[in-house]
Amino acid sequence: MSAAGARHAYEVNRARIASLWAEARPVSADDAAGRYLARSGVKQGTWPAALRLHPALDYWHMQADRKPVCMGQFPALLALFEVDTYPCGLHGAPVPHAVALQRIYLAADGALAPVPAPIKLTGKAGPAVGACARLAHADSTSRVMGMAVGIATALRIAQAARMPVWAVPDASLLAHARWPRGLRHLHVFIDTRDPDQWRSAAELARKASACGLQVFPMVADLGQPAASQGTHHTPRLTATRL
Repeated sequence: MSAAGARHAYEVNRARIASLWAEARPVSADDAAGRYLARSGVKQGTWPAALRLHPALDYWHMQADRKPVCMGQFPALLALFEVDTYPCGLHGAPVPHAVALQRIYLAADGALAPVPAPIKLTGKAGPAVGACARLAHADSTSRVMGMAVGIATALRIAQAARMPVWAVPDASLLAHARWPRGLRHLHVFIDTRDPDQWRSAAELARKASACGLQVFPMVADLGQPAASQGTHHTPRLTATRL
């Protein structure tokens, strides 16, 4: 794709992201997104501003003949992924730039919607390497935070570790996650259910250490919900080596 074509695609995606975000509303405990988070083991609380519920989002699926078909409308949890930009130069204040939305299509009861791929990313509205869902403000006093893969996973870990945790959408992108300026201590959380996270976590830890951060690799055992009750235990967090 030419540079002009890429810029046009970015602008189209930027407009779509802005439109979807404007159509969505804050998450509440009694909507599909709140139920999804509760089913995923996230304790009820004040949901991050980076999350919203779209009440009825079209689900498009590409058929084998490459023709798109709309399979219906579903409530969807939207997660905003951002990167910092520096319009006034690197010595100026960073400005967050929205580059993608993760859409988690849901049933009314908070289960994943019965569609081929219920979790999707929109097209990107600019270079997106390092983009994270900023699920909390990084602590300006202790300058400590964590990184994890997945929205619900990051929220569960944040509640257990009592620290801000940002999320990347998948294991491969953990290696490229960008932390906020001024951070001193970075905890890199590895979900034991996903072995693909180890290599990316090691790469992120290497980069952060090279930039002078203290890095703490942590294994997060989130377990499985109890079959009889559908409840989740508190994540067990253990220091590890990479």
